[in-house]
Amino acid sequence: MAALSLKIALFCLLPLAALLLLEAMPGVALLWDFANAAGLLAAILLLLLFYLNGRPLLRPHYDGKFFHALHRDLVCAAIALLALHVGVLLYDEPLLLNYLLPSAPGYMLAGLGAALALIVLAPLSLVRMRRWLWRDHRQFKRWHCGTSLAIVGLIGWHELGAGFYVHAPWKVALWGLLTLAMPIWPRLPRHAAERSRERRRRNTAPLATCLSVAVALLGLLLAGLFAVIANSDLPL
Repeated sequence: MAALSLKIALFCLLPLAALLLLEAMPGVALLWDFANAAGLLAAILLLLLFYLNGRPLLRPHYDGKFFHALHRDLVCAAIALLALHVGVLLYDEPLLLNYLLPSAPGYMLAGLGAALALIVLAPLSLVRMRRWLWRDHRQFKRWHCGTSLAIVGLIGWHELGAGFYVHAPWKVALWGLLTLAMPIWPRLPRHAAERSRERRRRNTAPLATCLSVAVALLGLLLAGLFAVIANSDLPL
């Protein structure tokens, strides 16, 4: 599982470092910068979920329940980071409540729409709920995929519309590349070994939960480090 853990850490760290630390904007305040970094990490995690979409990978050689639990629990980690993004910003600047009204700019309403759609998508995708709502699994997959793509599109609108951290043309291009590439990933041909019926290690779902908790804690750490660096005298 070490290789998968490293992949997840790098996928979270590298885009975050590129978008926030290169051609960096000046820090605003500790809480403000922490909250925005947490929100960006939540968006990055949601893009990662197109890769960790619940189907078994070549490594680790665990059973399908591990990958299903990992997808589910990483969604919870993303929602927790999103809640921090919204909650801390509102605590730090209550006037931001005006951005939740219908008169708010479109990019802010896009962020609100993405958050609400994610809050609806997550519980309805749980096994018991989806089996109750969709007898045909293919219908559920189409709905799940369509809603996920809509969330990613709304997040992109929100990120690029706000334009504070993702402002340089190359940053816009990087975010656009990630947004386009990650949803295509599940459509690529799978490695033959990933479809192998070779016996996989069973009862590994708790490991997925532990990994997801570690990812959430890593997200908090990275957001905190960025806030401290952005509000220090270190040159960026």
